Amino acid sequence: MKVFISGADGALGIEIQNSLKKEKINFLATDFRQLDISDFKKTNEVLLNYRPDVILHFAAISDVDACEGDKDLAFRVNALSCLGLAVIAKKIDAKILYTSTNFVFDGKTERPYLEYAKPNPINEYGRTKLLGEEYIRDICDRFYIIRTSWLFGKNSKTFLSKFLVTKEKPTSINVICDQIGSFTYIPDLAEVILLIIKSEYYGFFHIVNSGIGSWLDFALKAKELARFRSDIKPINTEELNLLAPRPRFAPLASRNFEFLFGKEMRNWENALADFVKLITQTSN
Repeated sequence: MKVFISGADGALGIEIQNSLKKEKINFLATDFRQLDISDFKKTNEVLLNYRPDVILHFAAISDVDACEGDKDLAFRVNALSCLGLAVIAKKIDAKILYTSTNFVFDGKTERPYLEYAKPNPINEYGRTKLLGEEYIRDICDRFYIIRTSWLFGKNSKTFLSKFLVTKEKPTSINVICDQIGSFTYIPDLAEVILLIIKSEYYGFFHIVNSGIGSWLDFALKAKELARFRSDIKPINTEELNLLAPRPRFAPLASRNFEFLFGKEMRNWENALADFVKLITQTSN
């Protein structure tokens, strides 16, 4: 098996590379510095030369407010790159896996979203990611679209991930309390991705750790586990004056994965305990 990775320098890309190395699977890892995935001509040239069996498309502008501020760039990177990769995947008969987001939903529900719930994004990030999904679904036969949410882990750029790995912590932190979602530990997600791409089970998957909560719940559990001294101050989303609206209740339910693979994702609290343990070991 030969694997091509876009967005390879991101937290998930780094984790996947480590996993592929352990399994001695050949791969070509690219990020923006090596290849602008929105440049179809160059991307087509690289992939026709490498001819991977699997394309892992992680590259995206994931800064939600940046997408709202530059809609053309968000469309080019998050949507058109999928169109280009879908065309290439079809041409070389490669499988393609695309990581999408719970932000394709509007958050106006009372239950976690199943894979075939109707998307209705409320911000530009969600809209461009949904367009990317549609390009891949409409063009490719052998595709996996993985929606995930609130990633955390060693190399994650999320606020609380960066806070936890920082040795010199502030006296207090503000944490959003009025958004509810699903958390995803990056090593768990990478493990599932490798399992999925080895299969012929194509379609949509929601891959998150089980259980739901707010970032405040996450922070309080992290404080219990890591025993840091910083005070945690709950704040509402409106207090941050963010450019893009956020869905207030958008957890994901992993029904398809559980049914097809006979596995369940572990609880996010257990995954967080492993993350805290890893940080502790690394700092000692």
